[in-house]
Amino acid sequence: MTTPRLTKDICRHFVEEQLFKPRLVKDGALPGEVGNVGVELEAFPYRRPAHDETAAVPACLFGNEHSVIEALVRASAQSGGAPKYWYPRNQDTGYTSKIESIGFPAGDRFSFEPGGQVEICTSPCMSIGRLNDRIRAMQGLLDLVTKQSGIHFAQFGTNPLWGSDQVANQLLNPRYVAMEKYFNAIGPYGRQMMLHTCSLHINLDLGASSDIRAKRIVAANLLAPFATAIFANSPVSGGHEHGHRSYRSYLWQQLDNSRTGILLLDRLAHDFSEAILIDEYLDFALKAPLIYIPGLGDSVLPAYITFAYWMEHPVGGISPTLPDFVNHLSLLFPEVRLKGYIEMRSVDAPPRQWQLIPVMFFTGLMYSVEQLDATLALLLPMASRIKDLYIQSTFGLKSDDIFTTSLELMRRAIDGFSGLPATFKEACHLLELISFFESYTSRRKTFTGAT
Repeated sequence: MTTPRLTKDICRHFVEEQLFKPRLVKDGALPGEVGNVGVELEAFPYRRPAHDETAAVPACLFGNEHSVIEALVRASAQSGGAPKYWYPRNQDTGYTSKIESIGFPAGDRFSFEPGGQVEICTSPCMSIGRLNDRIRAMQGLLDLVTKQSGIHFAQFGTNPLWGSDQVANQLLNPRYVAMEKYFNAIGPYGRQMMLHTCSLHINLDLGASSDIRAKRIVAANLLAPFATAIFANSPVSGGHEHGHRSYRSYLWQQLDNSRTGILLLDRLAHDFSEAILIDEYLDFALKAPLIYIPGLGDSVLPAYITFAYWMEHPVGGISPTLPDFVNHLSLLFPEVRLKGYIEMRSVDAPPRQWQLIPVMFFTGLMYSVEQLDATLALLLPMASRIKDLYIQSTFGLKSDDIFTTSLELMRRAIDGFSGLPATFKEACHLLELISFFESYTSRRKTFTGAT
């Protein structure tokens, strides 16, 4: 049977049904009711050489029984962790099947990035306390690996211990090989992003009504510069200071503006709806160049071959299918990514002590109906300047505009978070958020000091 030709309407329907319809919302949730929350938290694995306990060297993902993944598989087994493997598309590819992730019965998992970064991915949680329990349980396994195998894990936005020239891409399946080739053709920043950065992604429910969904999506985009600045944690990369508090964000901003950055602002300052948001996100996706076509292996394509172009012009005798569109969407990296939930990508991997603070910040502003409206009222008049503020945000709270707005946002986040139900947060969580505000933001400090 002939597969129907992929069209813009088919792609739009997919975006509307799969990206903009809630996947994390609780059964029976009402518009504006507190939803679930999850995170993706990355860390750099390293070892300390026996001859120099003050030094640090990369710990490899694969290679021998002392590698990160082998050690983590052993440690995870006691908690029901089971490895999942990458499988080559066919026997002629030359790619060896290796472990892709380690999954757990509750739905959490460890996954891995090209530079060896280990990522904790939690399943959706109905409360901050439950989220904290799941993160701590996964970090407990990392601590066990440290005890058993001498592999440590550092949470920073960029790796302060060694440069990206000291590590290689360790995930040699077509996706990551093609990404490396694609970004290398643009400049040096893609390699640094792939091998040398760690983030905290915060995943929130879209909301049960189209009005709430539209408000949360727009607010998330407008908040990106301020979250970048408030939670900056990458002033050093490879032992060098580059003048930025969030050098990770700086790297992303130099990377490829056809598939990164803050979206959905040009038409939305005065009028927005879910339908407009869907059209804007689809337009962004169709105009982005292809990184690779799975049927052609890891071959890098000319920059003019966008997904929209491919739908009209077969490449290498191949026309796109819906799974190709899904693969393309996974290779877009805006600050706010839609996946049936809202994935916010602006926060550097924070210190363990404060790793829940960015989650509280976003839930306080976006799960409180009152503070969601107040956040939009505060930030929508700034929409035309948001992208400029995004550039300035890599310097932390140095900009007066960013600092004064961040103060107001943190105060509103505290108010909003305090009003969330006791089933979602505990008194100790609110005290942590207040303590962070008093110790850092109110003093114009990020995790890395005063700006």
